[in-house]
Amino acid sequence: MNLTTTNMIALLPFISSMICCVILAITLLTSIKIMVSYRNKQVFILLISSLITAGLPQLLNLYQVSTQQQIPYLLYIISTMAVIISFILINFVLMKMYAVGIKLRIAPMIMLLLGAAAAFAASFFVAPYEIGAGLAFPILDFYMFILIITMLVVTRQIDMPTSYYYSLLVMFIYQLGLMLDRYVFEWSQAWLHTLVELLPIMYYAILFYLLLDWVMDRLLSTYQSAIIDGLTGLYIRRHFQKKLQSMMQRKPVAVIFCDIDNFKALNDTKGHQVADEALQQVAAILKEEVAPYGVAGRYGGEELLGGIAIDSVKPMAVAEKIRARVELETIVTISVGFSTSKEATELMLLVKQADEAMYFSKTTGKNKVSSYRSLPASIKQKM
Repeated sequence: MNLTTTNMIALLPFISSMICCVILAITLLTSIKIMVSYRNKQVFILLISSLITAGLPQLLNLYQVSTQQQIPYLLYIISTMAVIISFILINFVLMKMYAVGIKLRIAPMIMLLLGAAAAFAASFFVAPYEIGAGLAFPILDFYMFILIITMLVVTRQIDMPTSYYYSLLVMFIYQLGLMLDRYVFEWSQAWLHTLVELLPIMYYAILFYLLLDWVMDRLLSTYQSAIIDGLTGLYIRRHFQKKLQSMMQRKPVAVIFCDIDNFKALNDTKGHQVADEALQQVAAILKEEVAPYGVAGRYGGEELLGGIAIDSVKPMAVAEKIRARVELETIVTISVGFSTSKEATELMLLVKQADEAMYFSKTTGKNKVSSYRSLPASIKQKM
């Protein structure tokens, strides 16, 4: 092994700890920022505490490598204990953040912490393993190894993201490599020592990714809830109008207005669940049929809207396809009306015309499609 390689390996602990400290600091600042605006502050207080605890061994390692001084026995054992405590807390917090619909009890975490405390106490009665200028504590290392395996087994029953299991796998390889490096090879294998120094960087980078992924998922959910109707999955009225207004500025459009026939009677006789399912089925059909040409939205109650560009399709064909599918695939029928931007260049008037055409369908037999253009002049004059 040449001198340059030896120097690089000697610098690895310092580089690794420095990078880990930077990642932990960024994750810590991000967590503090989120905590300020998040309701469940206890979770982030716990996360912040775990990140600070995780940073202590890294700072201690930086101090030892940079000063080349012997660290007191007690600091060594506290540093090892800090790794275990931070691992338990971080995993508990991640499960609280990601395990939707599962009530996590604090008792298992307390049991794991008590186990760590017992291993900590036992370490004072067993002489540390001396490796060069450093110390190692077999009981704590073995407990950490069992802890990682326990997490891998237990969390398989919880719906966690794949990257979370990657983090556990990285920690498993790290701890296994660390124990082999310390107790079997005694730092004699350069490749193994290099692996042990680099894996913590990967672990903390995955943790930072998990935090960002959770934040992005919440932001996306918040945005979706602001524009999507929760029951039907269609755009809410305001966002539908915004999207259609944008389409009208570029090409001719049509508004297709759908209303479920006898919906109140269905509600009264079959119940809300059956009526809601019928509404969802109609909404799904509407969304599928207008998707190639435009957007779909919920106007209110059982009234649904489709907005389509008509430069490549006839609105009557789309409206009739929707009506026919609803009759064939659901337990309800719909009355449909449509109007095009040839009849109105202003959005609200266009919707009103389509509504009027739908009303004409409903009052003249239901389960049919009417075009505003084809309505009797007497009806148009009332608008």
